[in-house]
Amino acid sequence: MRLKIGELAKKVGLSVRALHHYDAIGLLSPSQRTDGGARLYGRDDLIRLHRIEALKRFGYSLPDIKASLDGQQAGVPLQILQRQIAELNEQALRAQRLGRHLQYIVDMIAAGGEATATGWLNTLELVNMYQKHLDDDELDALLASGPDTVPPTDPAWGELIDEVRCAVQQALPAESGAAQALAWRWIRLVIRMTCNDPALATKLTMMQLGEPRAQQIAGITAEMLAWIDKVFTHARCALLAKYLSPAQAEEVRRRQFATLKNRAWPALVAELRAHRDAGVDAGATPVQAIVERWQQLFRESFCGDDAVLEARVRDALMREPDLQLGVGLDDSLLAYLHKAYIVGHDMTPANAGPKPSALMVATQRAAHQLLDRPLVLEDPVALTILGAAEAQALRDDIDRFRHPTSVGMRSSVVARSRLADDVWAEAVERGIRQYVVLGAGLDTSAYRHPDAPGRLFEVDLPATQQWKQARLRDTGIAVPPSLHFVPVDFESVGLAEGLARAGFDADAPAIFSWLGVTMYLDEAAVIETLRFIAGCAKGSAVLFEYVMPLSSLPPGMRIAMEQLTAQFAARGEPWKSFFDPAALAETLITLGFSHSNTWTPDELNQRYLENRADGLHIGATPARLVLATV
Repeated sequence: MRLKIGELAKKVGLSVRALHHYDAIGLLSPSQRTDGGARLYGRDDLIRLHRIEALKRFGYSLPDIKASLDGQQAGVPLQILQRQIAELNEQALRAQRLGRHLQYIVDMIAAGGEATATGWLNTLELVNMYQKHLDDDELDALLASGPDTVPPTDPAWGELIDEVRCAVQQALPAESGAAQALAWRWIRLVIRMTCNDPALATKLTMMQLGEPRAQQIAGITAEMLAWIDKVFTHARCALLAKYLSPAQAEEVRRRQFATLKNRAWPALVAELRAHRDAGVDAGATPVQAIVERWQQLFRESFCGDDAVLEARVRDALMREPDLQLGVGLDDSLLAYLHKAYIVGHDMTPANAGPKPSALMVATQRAAHQLLDRPLVLEDPVALTILGAAEAQALRDDIDRFRHPTSVGMRSSVVARSRLADDVWAEAVERGIRQYVVLGAGLDTSAYRHPDAPGRLFEVDLPATQQWKQARLRDTGIAVPPSLHFVPVDFESVGLAEGLARAGFDADAPAIFSWLGVTMYLDEAAVIETLRFIAGCAKGSAVLFEYVMPLSSLPPGMRIAMEQLTAQFAARGEPWKSFFDPAALAETLITLGFSHSNTWTPDELNQRYLENRADGLHIGATPARLVLATV
């Protein structure tokens, strides 16, 4: 059976013109022609045409159909199918997105009551501007609804915009509490509206500044945005001023306003978020480069080269959650930033022996002798006990001990050691002649006070003591005749027995120093050690350090400490015990101590680190020092 072109067109529902086109492009040519040139289509032609029409209904292009039917390329049908599926999925997404945008407009009109032609057209125009300036994901985020989001048309926005407009018109002072309350509300709404995306926030700001119609529709003018920036800067400076002298507060204010027009912070935050979201390791070179730029921008924005001011500002940032408020900053990003900073400025020395924390503390004591003036802790053997190689490595890389993390750690180390020296000296004046250093590590108390009266006892793990004694021999540091080594594992029974074997007089009072140790022990071991000390002779006392539960800390401090303790755990020294201050005070009474005194970081700063120019300052920390007396 042969069909002429008109008959074929009628049979399959196509136009003759379409069949002519198929013939012209080689998609479907008749297998025969009459002597006069008329096209005749046979059975195979009809089968091919049915296949063509089937593929067309699935949305294939004519070139793809021809390539598939002619078998011109292996695997073409599979590629065509995959591409077609992707195109259909994209069409579905576009349709869903359009539906959401239309629903957004419907919901907005419904919430506003009876819609005027002007009202809904304004909304349609605004959405069209969003589409011009934002990509699809950003537009979805902006128009999303949910408990943690605030779309641009939420009544809360309208009310706040009206209040800010009135404040600008009335010239409400930027330094006033009322103005700053508006600024805090504004930044919190921006964070929710943008799903905390700094790139989206920046694009919206640029749209608002660059599109006159956006200003008319939304009611947000360039003058209002400039006023909010100014007031928010004043609000941040007011929080910081609580931790600064008047001169320091003025310097911070000057720098904050000098960098107000600089949009470097949002861009840097967005860059760091992109690396975090991509799963880039915090120690990777690109992330470390961002950390260095972050530190430089921080100094430009707050303190310059003033080490003292830098320490105070960092302390304030740890203590005041609102100072961490900004688009793009969240707990996850701050944790990533802190981890990157810690990895890039790791203070753990090489060849740290069986107790990395002990060598790290000793290195900080030695760095104090080289860097800081006046000395808080005079330690003539601090460098010697490191060993020649480690001491030279310290001198060769001394600049890394000027970084804020190192300065903060060193401040705590030297202040607590100085306090222990003072407690011991006061006890000697009272006639106490026994001094016990628990978890001694590379403590140098006995060697920097070789002529101290009475007997001294260094208690530590057997392996740590062997390591220390080898260092003493190698460095030529003489062991005072009054010093006795007591190998004891705090997590097993033996402290009382070990001390007794070393000549400790249980009937005479003693001072115990227990610094930087309890957090590495189980709580039960800490309590049992305190119980033993509470049972010592009247007048005995223990100066010990503990850490509060991280969950009780302000967010900034908690995040920083979580990253720091993760590093400790990675090197084999996890923190195991944490104590609530009030509960610990009750426990000490229950154990038999007559009274206790706690030193906060602020009190230690006032006692040992006041009016310094080198930046030594104990910042926000969960560590506390307690002197408990029997």
